[in-house]
Amino acid sequence: MKRILFIILAASLVLNGAAQTRAQVYMKRIPALPKDSCNVTRASVENFVSGVSAIRDELENEIEGIRESVESNMESNADVAEENVMKQMSQMYGISQADIDKMKNAKNMSEADKQALANKMLSQQANMTMDEVKSLSKMSEAGKQAYTEAYATEAMANAKNNPGQAARNNYAGNLYKTNVSQQAALSKINEINSRIAGLYSSIQNDPEMKKMLDRIQAWNSKLTSMMGIVSDREARVMDSLSLKIKNEQIAYCNRFTPQYRAALRKHIQIVRVSMPDFRNFGEISAETTKAQTGIEMPVEGKELASLEAIAEYLKALQGAYRYKLYYSEDN
Repeated sequence: MKRILFIILAASLVLNGAAQTRAQVYMKRIPALPKDSCNVTRASVENFVSGVSAIRDELENEIEGIRESVESNMESNADVAEENVMKQMSQMYGISQADIDKMKNAKNMSEADKQALANKMLSQQANMTMDEVKSLSKMSEAGKQAYTEAYATEAMANAKNNPGQAARNNYAGNLYKTNVSQQAALSKINEINSRIAGLYSSIQNDPEMKKMLDRIQAWNSKLTSMMGIVSDREARVMDSLSLKIKNEQIAYCNRFTPQYRAALRKHIQIVRVSMPDFRNFGEISAETTKAQTGIEMPVEGKELASLEAIAEYLKALQGAYRYKLYYSEDN
């Protein structure tokens, strides 16, 4: 009995592991933020940065591989995409196969043929001609409003009496809804990325940062210029400059590192809670691609937004010691 329970438990663990997404695997591999980012040795810094860099490089290589896979899939299914686009044109505008064949060879069509086909498509979809469209653009706002209301009433009546037109309107409406959903999901992702960027911009834009770096640079320049054989007085000046540089470097780390560490903690928290948004964007993008082209996106392609968000955090984490300038072992 114990053996059976063990086998069931082991099988369950295997299945759970297999069900993990790439994003979940990488989230678990993210190194913890060091306990201290100022009072550490150079060796500790190099070891931490090296570990984060290794994971980041691995992840970015995987992201690049997924992008290439998605692109390759699109290219190898170009015929499917073209056929689907033509099918959409037929469904939305009610045009014949003969007209579709003409569109495939548009470069061989005369201007008159192109105009005639455009008029036919407009007539099928909106019961308008190109000349009427041009006239509409010249109307006053009141005229456009009146025309739009009249057109909407006519379109509703036509849809009731013409099932084919109703089907075309429904198809176009579904495609429009898919695109709107994708834009809404993209706006959400952009809002998340904007919040993350704001965490760090407030640190980088602190005017005191430049002042402190300028002082350190000025003292370093003066100290360098005094190198060589010096008098006792000059030696004391150099010692004083060295102490100023050391204290300013320590103060620089103590001022900005806590802010950066706080930003990192908020950053990873935002990434964690936003994973459903990143996954949703991937799913909707795949749906939109299929609706527009008829091509199924590779499963891994749906994870790109999630993986890219993790890669951005690893890039920030790699700079956990970016404000540490002084190392006691260098003296």
